[in-house]
Amino acid sequence: MTIQQLRYFLALCEDLNYTHTAGRMYLSRQALRLSIAALEEELCGKLFVNTRNHLALTEKGERFRAQAAPVVQQFDALCQQAYQEIQSAPLRLGISVALVPDYLPNLGEVLEAFRQQYPGIPLEHTSLSNDEVPVQLQNGTLDAGLVMDLGGCATGLARTALSQHTTAVMVSRSSPFWERIHISPAELDGQTLLVPGFAPDALAPLWQALQESGAHPQLELGKQFYQVLYRTQEQNCVSLNRFEETSHSQMTNVRNVILDGLPPICAGFLRPKKQHNACAELLCRFLQERLKF
Repeated sequence: MTIQQLRYFLALCEDLNYTHTAGRMYLSRQALRLSIAALEEELCGKLFVNTRNHLALTEKGERFRAQAAPVVQQFDALCQQAYQEIQSAPLRLGISVALVPDYLPNLGEVLEAFRQQYPGIPLEHTSLSNDEVPVQLQNGTLDAGLVMDLGGCATGLARTALSQHTTAVMVSRSSPFWERIHISPAELDGQTLLVPGFAPDALAPLWQALQESGAHPQLELGKQFYQVLYRTQEQNCVSLNRFEETSHSQMTNVRNVILDGLPPICAGFLRPKKQHNACAELLCRFLQERLKF
């Protein structure tokens, strides 16, 4: 039994709705169900009962709620006091403009939550191109960075994947790929392909796939989402993206088509490998727990 399990349990007690609780606790509905099921197995009894699609606490659940609530409150008070005492130099974070606002829509509120929870860690963030983030990490200008990548990172940097999605290209209604579900890298030959950067490391699998297939698309830099969206719609470009069936559902003129043979596209958290920064590691864990994708 963990404090996190107790948090999930108490949140579900408030909502009595798996979907609502999963959303505000930053996890999937299935993960929440598994956590509650594990707790029930450990306690040898049901905590909730579902009758006619209405979730309610059992008597055992009511008793356990009364026991769990003060434990979590006391733990939170302990943590809050300890967090207040943390003091550090400013934590310098570089954020790739390729990730916001579409890929990390709640990044701003999560960073603000980090500031509130750890007031003794001044967080300084700046927006940079996808290629510039690792450069500034290597030269010591940044302590941590967020980039879009396909699993690789520059020499001397450590990487943690905050998300993983099927790699796709965004296409317009006038694209020859509009009716397709999958395309191969070879089919990008002759297309104008917008990418978040040209560095050899972050998108190495894409460069390799294009080379092996003999495809020669016209590669152009698409730094920001709205710039990429405009050029995809109005200039019939294709752009590197994550695959989501419901993505841009409000935009009827673009859709995502899976790009076969590539590893997942990710939001990667980078930091220097040889310079351990406890506050950067703390931020990485915080983002893993809080970010929505």
